[in-house]
Amino acid sequence: MGTQESGEGGGNVALHHSSDHRVELIVRDNCGSCVRVREQIMPVLAAAGVQLVVSNVDDDPTLKVEFGDRVPVILVDDEEFASWEVDNDELAHALL
Repeated sequence: MGTQESGEGGGNVALHHSSDHRVELIVRDNCGSCVRVREQIMPVLAAAGVQLVVSNVDDDPTLKVEFGDRVPVILVDDEEFASWEVDNDELAHALL
């Protein structure tokens, strides 16, 4: 469904730590907000020991129907947590 992300652009970078949570970032190609949100949340995820999975709506017709242009979207444990903007403190609390 998605790729494990870290690093710049579309490269795959994964943080491997022990955590009971799953965080997925739904993005699309050429989305500046998607890049900004990914960079914003990476330190929060690293501190919580959580791996980020990035899924691109341009690569998955099902995601495209569900999320369309409403990206970036953050899912925590397969539940929508935030779209467009995310509060780092709220995300950190959700990952406790």
